[in-house]
Amino acid sequence: MKQLLAVLIGVLLGGQASAQVKAKPAAVAMPQIPASETTSPEAMARWLKTHTAGSVAFQRALFNWMATNIAYDAANMNRLNSYRDTAAAVSRTLATKVGLYTDYAVLYTLVCRAGGINAVVVTGYALQNELMIPNGSHDWVAVKEGGQWTIVDPTWGAGYVDNGKFVQRTNWKWFQAPPQMAVKTHMPYDPMWQFSAHPLRHDELTPQGIAAAAKRPAFAYNDSIRVWAKQSRLQRLQAAAARIRQFGGPANPFIMSELEWMDQTISVLASNEEIERHNRSVDEFNEVNRSYREVVRLFNEYVNFKNRQFTPEMNDLSLRRMIDGVSARLGGVMKSLTGLLQVEAVRANASELHDAVAELESRVKTEQLFVGKYIKTERGKRKQLFSE
Repeated sequence: MKQLLAVLIGVLLGGQASAQVKAKPAAVAMPQIPASETTSPEAMARWLKTHTAGSVAFQRALFNWMATNIAYDAANMNRLNSYRDTAAAVSRTLATKVGLYTDYAVLYTLVCRAGGINAVVVTGYALQNELMIPNGSHDWVAVKEGGQWTIVDPTWGAGYVDNGKFVQRTNWKWFQAPPQMAVKTHMPYDPMWQFSAHPLRHDELTPQGIAAAAKRPAFAYNDSIRVWAKQSRLQRLQAAAARIRQFGGPANPFIMSELEWMDQTISVLASNEEIERHNRSVDEFNEVNRSYREVVRLFNEYVNFKNRQFTPEMNDLSLRRMIDGVSARLGGVMKSLTGLLQVEAVRANASELHDAVAELESRVKTEQLFVGKYIKTERGKRKQLFSE
């Protein structure tokens, strides 16, 4: 399945030659990022923020730089994509000045983020020549500009493949394209990234499907994106997989492959989270156990002091604070321990420690009563209390 996708990706890039529009010449001189400032997304962002006025100019210069400096890796366009949004992709792209669609999208996104611009890599598949026929996996970028989302495709903006060779031709059509236009050729796996109140289903990519989508209840994509922004990677993948299945599911090989990858990743991340929860529970139990041992040490100090009949003499207030302090700290241990009794990973140890704490609590209460009686007794008769 993965090999099939790679072959179709190559067809997609080759098929774009007839759809290209002439490059739009810049009305003003375009800032050119010096080679010395292209070692990392952070360095590029710093230079662009200094030499451009505003986020649109920042992105325009970035889009132009990528189109004229990063060549599509036609020789490896059938290579399987083994990484997503990683530092490895960016480092290799900047070092070699070649890349595939993922490399373009990731680099553009990370430079924008480093420059304080809200950008997201969108994964999906291309639709052939606006005929709504799935034609290959593809990645692009969604950017929020002035409160509105726009689509940037730095890959298609750089040129096209002709007879297996990359032809550089900057295409400004794919700089900040409106989502309603982009969806005709760029279909996100997750319908949320269509930025539409009536997103298309993956199994209805026809004129009739568009009409059917308009009749469905509105999809609050902005609300979903706000929730997405606060979620962990696992939560994002779980929600995205659910939305994909809700909106047509594995309707073509590209979605099938994506859902397979998502399900595998969700399983791994869920297992990792379970391990992390286990480790956190163990760490928490160990911390509670250390606190308990400290309380035992303080109580033993009190017992030794009592065995010496509270000599050298201590004033009554300090004596009261001594035993009450032990009680307060022991109460804190019991409170922390209560929640751990419900955690399977440490339940047995927590239960054993709970019994020990309860026993010590009983002894501490007995000593609090003794100290109270001791303080109320006349000083000349206090020694008698130790023999009772």
